[in-house]
Amino acid sequence: MTDEPKTNGGLTLDHSSVQPGDPLSASGTGCEPGHDVTLTSDGERVGTGRADSGGAFHAPVEFTKIEPGRHTITADCGVVLTGVVDQAVTSSANDYSSTLLVLVFFVLGGIVFVRFAY
Repeated sequence: MTDEPKTNGGLTLDHSSVQPGDPLSASGTGCEPGHDVTLTSDGERVGTGRADSGGAFHAPVEFTKIEPGRHTITADCGVVLTGVVDQAVTSSANDYSSTLLVLVFFVLGGIVFVRFAY
């Protein structure tokens, strides 16, 4: 997957998809100069910043919830700007399953050995 920026109405995100813990930054133009910028996604604040004298801003985005799927990020800075990012969660359940299987095998083998040794 490539990390090509998504943009809509003056908001640009530096990645098109992220996994939990990955850094994500938002940049925007067209804000009211000097205005506070509040970034939200699904009604929760995910970042803040301040527009410079030209109406541009740059701010980190941090999700508090891990919810796979497409998320719309809204920047309110006197005007409303939007962008989207996909949040992906990878699973390594197969690694844990094989480790658990080996552990169970050795525990059962140890029980059988101890039972017949005495």
